[in-house]
Amino acid sequence: MDATQLKQVVADHKKWLSGDGGRRADLIRADLTDADLTDADLTDADLSGADLTDADLTDADLIRADLTDADLTGADLRRADLSGANLKGANLIRADLSGSKGLLSPSQYITKHFKTTQDGIIVYKAVGLYRNAPATWKLKPKSVLTEVCNFVPTDTCGCGINVATLKWVKAETDSRAIWKCLIRWKWMAGVCVPYNTDGKIRCEKLELVEIVRKAQGE
Repeated sequence: MDATQLKQVVADHKKWLSGDGGRRADLIRADLTDADLTDADLTDADLSGADLTDADLTDADLIRADLTDADLTGADLRRADLSGANLKGANLIRADLSGSKGLLSPSQYITKHFKTTQDGIIVYKAVGLYRNAPATWKLKPKSVLTEVCNFVPTDTCGCGINVATLKWVKAETDSRAIWKCLIRWKWMAGVCVPYNTDGKIRCEKLELVEIVRKAQGE
């Protein structure tokens, strides 16, 4: 897509947003390498799978934009508004997010959704919900579990010890035992909160506290 075509797509999208005709920007898998999208209003635009390598998105409105699997390597996203944007699987390597708005704040998310204690934060886990537990894990109170954690925030479900609130875990499983767990403050550097989390966070280390619901049949 050349610069003229891109300019027309953005102009049509602006009209669509205002209800004055036009049409929604559909840039699925489009090659937008080095594209100049400064100040562009791409609210609700479909940019899934688009190649935005080194694109200039300074001050762009990307509110609720679908950026699933988009390649934003080296993109300039300074002061861009990403409120509600879907960044699942997006590549943000070397992207400049300085001053951007709307990205999930890990500290605020944790404070809002998890109980904090003097020792750390309380989380819950159904062991083996998505994959079998490593043979090295000892499932008993005070055991410390460890796993390699994927710290890429655009990976909604990556490797690591995936945990959530008790309400979320109960909603996801009705048969497995649920453990109350503790992520100690000194382990918080090993926590990843995905931008588009569905309720899960993941960590590399946590301590089992007690079973709050036994598995069916026990």
